[in-house]
Amino acid sequence: MGFKEEFKREMRNAKNDIAKEVEKYWVLEYDGHQIEVMNGMMKEVLKVDGQMIAQNVRKSIWSHLMPFSTMKGTFQSKSGRTHKVYVKIGGFVKLNITVKVDGKQLLHEATKLQFLPWANKEYIVPFLEEQFQQNQQLITKELPDDEFLYDEHHPKFVPGFADQLHQEAVTPFYTKKLIKLFLEQVANPTDQTRKTTYEKIKDEKVISYFHEFLELFYEAEKDEVRVKDEAIWLLEHAAHREVLKFALLVLGTLKCEEYKERLKVIALHEEFTGVALFAIKNGTTNSNETVWHIAQNVSDWGKLEALNFLDASNEDIRQWILLEGLKNTVPGNASALMCAEKGKLDIELHEKIISGKIFDSAGTIIVALLYDGAYQTMEEYEYAGQVLMRYTHHAKTHCMTLSQFFILTQIYEYLQYDEETWEDRFSSNWKPHEKRTVEENIEVIAQNRLWLQEALEILQNDQENEEKALAIAKYYKADITDIVFEKLNNHPENVQYYYSLFAVKDTQIIERLIGITHSFGDFNELTNNQKVVVLSLIEELDQYNGVGMDFIGQALKTNDGHLQYMAIQSLHSYDRVHWQGTEVNQLVVRYAKESKDPDVKEIAKQLLAVNE
Repeated sequence: MGFKEEFKREMRNAKNDIAKEVEKYWVLEYDGHQIEVMNGMMKEVLKVDGQMIAQNVRKSIWSHLMPFSTMKGTFQSKSGRTHKVYVKIGGFVKLNITVKVDGKQLLHEATKLQFLPWANKEYIVPFLEEQFQQNQQLITKELPDDEFLYDEHHPKFVPGFADQLHQEAVTPFYTKKLIKLFLEQVANPTDQTRKTTYEKIKDEKVISYFHEFLELFYEAEKDEVRVKDEAIWLLEHAAHREVLKFALLVLGTLKCEEYKERLKVIALHEEFTGVALFAIKNGTTNSNETVWHIAQNVSDWGKLEALNFLDASNEDIRQWILLEGLKNTVPGNASALMCAEKGKLDIELHEKIISGKIFDSAGTIIVALLYDGAYQTMEEYEYAGQVLMRYTHHAKTHCMTLSQFFILTQIYEYLQYDEETWEDRFSSNWKPHEKRTVEENIEVIAQNRLWLQEALEILQNDQENEEKALAIAKYYKADITDIVFEKLNNHPENVQYYYSLFAVKDTQIIERLIGITHSFGDFNELTNNQKVVVLSLIEELDQYNGVGMDFIGQALKTNDGHLQYMAIQSLHSYDRVHWQGTEVNQLVVRYAKESKDPDVKEIAKQLLAVNE
């Protein structure tokens, strides 16, 4: 989100805070009549016996620069007597109100306008605790501060994901300043000191200074009892999630056994699982059982955090990690490596006989480790060679379904890396005999060509598991070109079909695939799926010198920075003769002079320099 959108959101939140602070309501009785006065951001209303007799409507919030406004009206008593009502309301620092009837003062009151950042908002912890008390679980992922954080320019993330994305460090001295303000609050807990700390916490995400805070806070001189009191005050009054996370962070530096049950409830919301478990793990006793309880009752990023804190301290927990650890957690392999290591997958697979459940769970973990994601991969697993050797050994007994054989094809793909990669593997987590054994085990199982027959039936009849069927056909080097092109007639945006044909390494096939993209129309208006197809084709073209120059040119001409970058990058693998004197050449010259993307500009300059 850009600065402009961020500023608009902050202004919106500030306006809403002011509106809630000045929103007041008074009810008075006079001679059997009810007088109501309502003060709001944009208007004041005077009612008698439910009937509006006067109001002031503001056209702009700037009209508050006129500090006071008046309302006048009349009403009749049952005797028929007419009464005059007069209201004066307003003020900058204090909200003053005076109400008179027939000159007699009924009310004169002055309320200080403090604009405390937690005031007039729903507190997060009571919100969570009420849900838990009523349902014995949290029934919604929503949080009271969602309205402050999200709008049309800032899409809502699943709980816990924003912290995973955050990589920016805090500004210098921010953490020291925050600690100083918090300790001033501890020494003198007033609305003003609490407000100052609260506002400072809101400036940054706790994840960005987590470790620096701990290092500095442990060194600071402090009264731990009073620190705990103020941490709990922040926890109970936090209307913003970062304030709650800060309170949990502080509690994690203290003994907080008496708050363990509250911390458990907070940990059940995935936005707070990690920092709440930090407090539980460091501040309470017998914490591992609590962590396990949380791990069994959260999902996605919360479960990933729980797995990180969970120790396989007994056989029940180890088995649970192995069998259930990957269920309902985030895609990728960060959790897979933890499940493999903490669940002792290597030891489990060294048993002579394993159960079907263990075999299936091992396969799930292995596929996740093989996934080429942004986290740990099989390369980082110390027992990779042993585990794949033993898994493929047990597969001779347990491989009974297409999905199970699919896992073997993914292991086979992993074996196909170049010699240099294998030299690195042999020096770390593999031995040559393990690789040979894995290959032999898969070859033995693949002799039953029932898997290929089943895969072809799936592809020919548009059944489920097409992606797995494509992988199995690729393993057997089956010619499925006609089948896939027929499918592409109906589903030209399915990138898996393109990948299956890339494996054939045929120039004519690549040219036919490029031809399908003509149906996409203007590359400036591609759907997400179409863009993935185009990018995949561009990446594949580095193996086909001179092929698809018009296609490369079409991508270069777009306004899409990603497409431009990938297209001009692909020209490194082309001989200049294929694009010299063409529109592509003109585009490269232009981008070398005036591209707004520094990477595209630099690549264009390199291409021209190499070919001068």
